[in-house]
Amino acid sequence: MIEQQKDVQFKTNVSSNPLSQLIERMKPLHVLLSQNTYVKDTTKRLKCIIDDASSQTMILVMGKERVGKTTLINALLNRELLSASSEYPTAANTFIRYGEQECVKAVFLDGMIATFDIGKVELFTTSDTFCAQIIREYLDYIEVYIKHDLLKTTTIVDTIALEATANHSAYFSETLLDRVDEVFWVIRSGSMATEAELMLLEKYSSRGIKPHFIINGIDHYEGNILDFMQSENERYGNHAASMLAVSAALALEGSKMKDSQLIVHSQYDELHKLIEELANDYSKKTHHIVERFIDWLQRFRKEVEYIPQREPYLSAVESISKYADNEEFEFTRQQRDMALLTAYEEEYEHVCNIFKSVETLYQLLQTLTSELYLRDETVEEFEYAALSYQQAVREYRKLHVECMQVYGLLDQQYRKLFGKGIEKGNLQQLNENAITKRHKSTLDDLQRKCEEQFNMIKYHESIVIANLYSIQNHLTELAQKRLQGIIRQVTELNIQRKREVKAANAYVNKLAEFSCIEEAQYFIKDAIKPYLLGGSIELTEEQRATIENTIECIIAVELSQKEVALPSEENEQDIMLQQEFEMNYTLRPLKLIETDVISDIPELPVPLVL
Repeated sequence: MIEQQKDVQFKTNVSSNPLSQLIERMKPLHVLLSQNTYVKDTTKRLKCIIDDASSQTMILVMGKERVGKTTLINALLNRELLSASSEYPTAANTFIRYGEQECVKAVFLDGMIATFDIGKVELFTTSDTFCAQIIREYLDYIEVYIKHDLLKTTTIVDTIALEATANHSAYFSETLLDRVDEVFWVIRSGSMATEAELMLLEKYSSRGIKPHFIINGIDHYEGNILDFMQSENERYGNHAASMLAVSAALALEGSKMKDSQLIVHSQYDELHKLIEELANDYSKKTHHIVERFIDWLQRFRKEVEYIPQREPYLSAVESISKYADNEEFEFTRQQRDMALLTAYEEEYEHVCNIFKSVETLYQLLQTLTSELYLRDETVEEFEYAALSYQQAVREYRKLHVECMQVYGLLDQQYRKLFGKGIEKGNLQQLNENAITKRHKSTLDDLQRKCEEQFNMIKYHESIVIANLYSIQNHLTELAQKRLQGIIRQVTELNIQRKREVKAANAYVNKLAEFSCIEEAQYFIKDAIKPYLLGGSIELTEEQRATIENTIECIIAVELSQKEVALPSEENEQDIMLQQEFEMNYTLRPLKLIETDVISDIPELPVPLVL
């Protein structure tokens, strides 16, 4: 009954949402075309349209270098997720999406996907290591998944900076721009938009794209920000959807310090309000996806018309041969795989030696702070007890020093009065002198506090000692799980390599005929065309005419079947076996004993007894 209710609810949502209906028609079309590598790029574009149509509103953050794009995003997410470096600007387009499990997915130009821990974001975005440079050479984009409420309705895209061309005009990826629903164009407060930016803005405006201008850095602007906004609005306001002034730095600092006043001054509330409005504008998203799909139909028409002009069989075999046999392609693929393997191996070695230098409780706590995979509820309970223990030790040592200082003052005063030290004198005389009596009272109070703190140390110490050996075993198990996870990644990398070769041979078999494209032609005629022209989606007369003419041309192309011979299968070997990792590196378990965690503290001061 529950499943039936879900099914009814799904059908109700689909029937009431034109965009959902269009998505459900595009999916079977994508499945058909996925069987033919000749239209692989076009199929990839269709998949991209489906994914974007099914996802939350995508907001692209663009602008020149050093205007604060990354800081703007970090402030929206209330954490320094991305590295905001003036020396190493963002080097990869980054899609930030919602995910219960935080991770980074690297999508490479050849379609391969590798998953990393969230801490590896810098490897793909700003790191200048040789390994990172090789990986980014073959990187298409990355997807970062984190758990944040804003991302439940919005996907944020961080981008590489605008590029200047030879004629001093600005350039930005048209492919990426087509994917997003909204554009946030970031400029720095007091820094006017350049002529190159204005030329690009006019170009976008002619295409119906109107960015929202975000003026960042109001906390550092000495002039009147309203005057600056008015000046910029007069220059290009007719090409902009809106204009907001904010301080990403203040918003981020306010989030860290939980200072609501800083957040108010940052004016991020207006930015959040704008994002919420954009995320709820479903009609605009539908219009955008329909335009992209019409453009895709026109592209598909050209490809279908081109197939008979050159023998489909030969072109398909050429494509597969390039993938399977071309030495240069294989070399670049191996370079990429070895770079990934190096990253996995470095992490494996690091985890194996994570406890190597841990010889004290303090070093253990430092290690727990820096390694996220060593943290869970059990570890945090132990960490709290250990921190309480160390704090108690510090407080006791401080009290003990004060106690000894007061004892010294009392002894010095007693010598002046009676010519000998307290330990040889009559302690009854201490209460007969006002000064020594006051010192005696202070000393008694400090000795009492020392005793209380000493008992507190013993209490926390007993907890730490009681859990020391069990927590060591638990931490070793957590490290072992992380090592197993790395080995799984390497195994998946090997599987991926073999899968790619097997897929290439499978595609050759299927390319003996183009029946899948023929099926796609019929599907477009029978399912896509009636829906688009049936009135469910509001279209202009120009759009209707374009759709009808394009689909008629697609249907008119006749494709003949061709026979294809199978190539010899490539002998793929594993780039690294699990045994090699385990032979080269061994996990050093944590081996602390009680004397390693017990702090040396001075003995309790002996009270003066009259």
